[in-house]
Amino acid sequence: MGQVQFRIAQISDTHISPHGHFVEETFDWAVNDINRLDPEPDIVVHSGDLTDDGVLTEYELAVKKLGMLEPKILVAPGNHDERNYGNSLFKEIVGPVDSELRLRDIAIYITDSPQPDRDEGRLGRRRQTYLEEKLSQLGKDTIKILVFHHHLVSVPFSGRDQDVLEDAGDILDMVLRHKVNLVLMGHRHVRRALRIYNTVLVNAGTTSSIRTRGRLGHSYNLIDICKDGSIQVAERSITERRTTVLGTFSPRPLQEATTSS
Repeated sequence: MGQVQFRIAQISDTHISPHGHFVEETFDWAVNDINRLDPEPDIVVHSGDLTDDGVLTEYELAVKKLGMLEPKILVAPGNHDERNYGNSLFKEIVGPVDSELRLRDIAIYITDSPQPDRDEGRLGRRRQTYLEEKLSQLGKDTIKILVFHHHLVSVPFSGRDQDVLEDAGDILDMVLRHKVNLVLMGHRHVRRALRIYNTVLVNAGTTSSIRTRGRLGHSYNLIDICKDGSIQVAERSITERRTTVLGTFSPRPLQEATTSS
């Protein structure tokens, strides 16, 4: 692996709440661990389900907890965040549900995949058109990152899967045509990294929800984008206090994503 150019700490599915399914000690451990990383992350990305039920007391506690992180943080809304009219609180307390961040030659797009009071997700034509326009304007050397909560392809160890994006086929086609480097997702509480052509799809496990899968436990992801174009994705297990590389992906310059009608 080459020299690290850009580091992302990806947390997800924290389900922060003064009661219920939030495991506060694992969240606090993750925060302290992220704050001590060397090299330190350029950014922390939260890929959704910041809160457990989208209510005011949870958002207030969530903002307090996020304030413990030293790096800049971006948050994508999850389906739990948009329960109980929580999408209004997300906009008021956390920030826009759709946002763009440019850092050097990195372009990060946060977009809103949930639908209020439903577990299913979709981006829809309006958001797809917006992303198409944005991605088409980027130079070929720009590293392109999309973040949304729902997964783009099925995730193992997560039971009967009904919550893949409703418009996943169209979004995947767009991602591959525009050679998006990274897609960061959450939702199923399972960590995973895989590549389709030159796009790396990364799911995060749950950082602090009691609803873990089997013995997967609590975790967050470390994603290193290197100057040679390679991407390494590692799981930092909070439960077992260890780091496991989920995948190291070197660029494939001769491969092109093609579509046929």
